[in-house]
Amino acid sequence: MFPVADRKGLDGLHLFDGNAMPVKITRITVDYFWAAKIKPDEVPEGMYSEYITREYTEKLVIDRQTGSIEYIQLKGPGCVVFRRYLVEDGVERLLDALSEADLFRNIKGNPPDVIETPLEVKLYRITIEYTSDQQRVIIGTFDKNGLPEDWPDFAEAVFDIMMTCGLGEILSPFNYDKRKRCKDELIFCSVVFNHYDDKSYYYITDDDSIEVGDRVVVPVGSDNQPVEAEVVKVEYFKEEDAPYPVKKTKRIIRKL
Repeated sequence: MFPVADRKGLDGLHLFDGNAMPVKITRITVDYFWAAKIKPDEVPEGMYSEYITREYTEKLVIDRQTGSIEYIQLKGPGCVVFRRYLVEDGVERLLDALSEADLFRNIKGNPPDVIETPLEVKLYRITIEYTSDQQRVIIGTFDKNGLPEDWPDFAEAVFDIMMTCGLGEILSPFNYDKRKRCKDELIFCSVVFNHYDDKSYYYITDDDSIEVGDRVVVPVGSDNQPVEAEVVKVEYFKEEDAPYPVKKTKRIIRKL
C-alpha cells in the first residue's frame, strides 16, 4: 500500500484534483499501514537477512450512498477481519456534521530533528470524496503530529457509532452469564462516576432492564444530589446476603 522507502517527508502532504470546493462529503476512506523488521530468535536456514518483515493494514470506509461504515483488518495471510455497519441516519448525520472546508486541514507535522524508529513505520492515507466527483488526499505518518489535528474528534465520532451498534449478544458474558432473578432477591448495581476510576458504589434498583454499561442517575452526598453514573456490575442478592446493609443502600433514581 505504502512503500516503506516513501515514509520520509510525508507529513501533511495534500493532493488535489480540482480547485472548487464541493458542497458535501460523500465518502471518506482511511488506509493504515504498519510494517516492522523483527529479528527472530533463530534465523531460518537459507534466509539471507537476519530480519523478518511483518506487515499489517487497516481500511476504514464511511460511505454516504450506502449508509455504511466498513472496517477491514488484514492481519496476515489467511486472516482478514471485516465489519460492516449499516447505519444510514448515523452516517449521514456524521458526514453532514463534518465541515468540508475545515476537515483535516491542519497538520502540525513532526520537527526536523524527530527520532525515527529505524525498523518500524506507520503510515496513513485519507481520501475524501465530494458530491462534485472531486477528491482530496492526505498522506502522512500515523502519529500525533503527523495526523490532522482534528483526527481525535473524528475517530471518537466514528468509534461511538460502531460501539452503539455493538458486537452482539451471543458471545457476551454479560448476556449468557446472567441468570434470572428470584422474587426474594434484590437488584444491586455497582456504579462508577468516572469511567477511569476503579472505585465503585452499590445502589439498589427495582428496574430489571438496567444492564452493565447503562447510564443511570443516582443520589450522592448528604443532600442526595442527583449525579450521572455508569453501571459496571448487576448482581442479585437475598437481603441477608446483601454486600451492604439494605437500609443504608441508596436507590437508583432512574436509567438514562
